[in-house]
Amino acid sequence: MMPKVAFCSQTLRNLSPLSKNRNVFWRQWTRHPAAAAAAAAALPARSRYIHVDSPPLIPTLTTSYAHGTSSVSLLHATIPEVLLSTVERVPDREAVAFLKDGVRKTFAQFQEDVDQAAAGLLAIGLKKGDRLGMWGPNIYEWVLFQFATAKAGIILVSVNPAYQVREVEQALRKVSCNAIVCPTQFVTQKYCGMLREICPELDTSVPGNLKSKRLPDLHSVIVLDSRQPGTFHFDDIMQAGDSRYKQELQDLQKKLCFDDPINIQFTSGTTGAPKGATLSHRNIINDAYYVGRRFGYHWKIGYGTTENSPVTFCGTPLDSMERKCETAGYILDHVEAKVVNPTSGQMVPLGELGEVMIRGFCVMLEYWNDEAKTAECISKDGWYKTGDIGRLDAYSYLRIEGRIKDMLIRGGENIYPAEIEQFLHTHPKVKEAQVVGVKDERMGEEVCACIKLVDGQECTPEEIKTFCKNNISHYKIPRYVLFVTSYPLTITGKIQKNKLREVAEEQLKLK
Repeated sequence: MMPKVAFCSQTLRNLSPLSKNRNVFWRQWTRHPAAAAAAAAALPARSRYIHVDSPPLIPTLTTSYAHGTSSVSLLHATIPEVLLSTVERVPDREAVAFLKDGVRKTFAQFQEDVDQAAAGLLAIGLKKGDRLGMWGPNIYEWVLFQFATAKAGIILVSVNPAYQVREVEQALRKVSCNAIVCPTQFVTQKYCGMLREICPELDTSVPGNLKSKRLPDLHSVIVLDSRQPGTFHFDDIMQAGDSRYKQELQDLQKKLCFDDPINIQFTSGTTGAPKGATLSHRNIINDAYYVGRRFGYHWKIGYGTTENSPVTFCGTPLDSMERKCETAGYILDHVEAKVVNPTSGQMVPLGELGEVMIRGFCVMLEYWNDEAKTAECISKDGWYKTGDIGRLDAYSYLRIEGRIKDMLIRGGENIYPAEIEQFLHTHPKVKEAQVVGVKDERMGEEVCACIKLVDGQECTPEEIKTFCKNNISHYKIPRYVLFVTSYPLTITGKIQKNKLREVAEEQLKLK
């Protein structure tokens, strides 16, 4: 899990000429309706572009394809280059603040810490391309090590702070982690205790020379808040980077490229083991930059995936309440999106449901060390298959309606559970509804609604089915209705529909 870094988007946004001309772009939103209508009439018959320097005012799209064109070019820089540029411009401006921990740093102070930490990592034997796991809560050291690893050419692995023994072992082995950073403990999470369970060799190891049977690539453990046997303390790292390693760090800058991998983030894995989405300097910098231009200082809804760095659609403060509540915003600068039939791969008509696909600077490099899964989700022509079901409107605003893996096929009809769930949520007795497909010999699959009722309410399956009649298509009406008190969840709180389906089939005796 990667913490939000407040200064990134603001810092990157200030690098753009847009910051001097923002009022010009925002004034376009207030264009007179008659002028907008005239402009729309002049559009080509099959327009596919949305100019996103200002919120889309004209319904330009005629197909389920959108390209967010922009007057501001992509950035081709590394994370240390962007940080250095900011330090040269505003050295005394506050960069980060962790109020609970009493940490406040200006950009100049932060740069000094980054250089010291990066040199320290080189001093303990890490090198360009190595992987360092960051396992812990949202603290200053998290941000520090992300920038320090970037400067040293090391790939930071975002390890979910809630992971338990089996999960963290699987993650570290997946990416052949060479080092890991963690606090001793946070709330109930005993990080050092779990590491010792995986690597009992720690107790008798020399720091930096761990030889673990279960994690053979892991040689260094860095503890942030206490001294533990076989580990480095954070202070050791900050003191190890003497002038020799600082010179090595400076020489290394000539070898860094903006296309180098810089971060591995694990997907949540609702249907299987998490995969390591590998992101580059270019991925992260540009996504933060263009989201920063769009967001300003305002919170807005957006859409994206870990594999897309992550944001590909977002709105603005000027969006209507309907768009803020019902859409994920409009397409981001320099990003392409299309909506296709999940079965045929053909683009669906504008406004119809299909799988959302993304192409552009934001698409990850790969799933780490997993060519098969990478090829499965990124086409040869560069389109990333999100697995999400949605629809585009003529302004390129996106509505997400569900997951393709949740889609069920009943007698040849594609049924999207989210549509049924949204309708069931309008029933006054329904607190939450999850719809899954259960196997059926004649129809292939049948619709099963697993419903949590409002506290104190009673309901029958017949009441739910009657509520659906004449309100949704007959083939979408649940054949089965089960009342539940909970749903199976992933560690990040996502509902595991595959497990819910198994539970439903078992309860209905369909297995």
